Amino acid sequence: MDLASKQPFRQWRFLQLTIVMVAWMLLSPVLEARWSGHLAMQVLLLNLMLVTLWANPRWRIGRLVVAALWLLSVVASMVSVFGITQRWVQIDRTVDIALVVPVSIACAVGVLAFAFRSRRPTLDGVFAMVVVYFLIAMIFAELYYLALVWNPDALHLLKPTAELSPRELRSQLLYYSLVTLSTVGYGDILPTSPTMRMLAGIEAVTGQFFVAVAVALFVGMWAAHATMGAREKWSSKDDSKD
Repeated sequence: MDLASKQPFRQWRFLQLTIVMVAWMLLSPVLEARWSGHLAMQVLLLNLMLVTLWANPRWRIGRLVVAALWLLSVVASMVSVFGITQRWVQIDRTVDIALVVPVSIACAVGVLAFAFRSRRPTLDGVFAMVVVYFLIAMIFAELYYLALVWNPDALHLLKPTAELSPRELRSQLLYYSLVTLSTVGYGDILPTSPTMRMLAGIEAVTGQFFVAVAVALFVGMWAAHATMGAREKWSSKDDSKD
């Protein structure tokens, strides 16, 4: 019996993660309470971390490092929720981003490793590639946020940065990141500093590279598996005729 039939949830773990990520993107802008936004973010990261570690059982030391970074990120979020003096806001947000980004990058690498390590293409592998695409957008959104923490005029937003709550700011930055990654470029949010322009350019190139190379390799693997299956089918028919 196939292993997938014994553990059917394996075929849907990245599908549920994709659904959770989309739900988080849609709901996070409307969460009014400060604690609810941080809670939603940490639940998403926990789901992402658990699924990634489940898909990479050989990550023995890596899982400890990722789990430790996530726990530190939870602590940083709790500090933000309970509030700190204005003097330490920049440091607190920088530490928070510095902990979230490595966890997201490690999970993106782990998900990609799972997708290309599979012996045959699966539905789970397809949604794993979708998860990586969303993760790239999330990582760059955090980098944009870091740039704005230290230079509030680095982006021309729909509202002045001072009038936006951290929840609203992160929501607009994620939107800008997705638009930049997909190279749609509506023009409603514009980079104004050299650092922000360079980050946007790197993200646009990353988005094109992901679609042109990573997705193409995955589709090629899928096509090769289908061709091999067809050959084996015809070979078995020829053997039966003989």
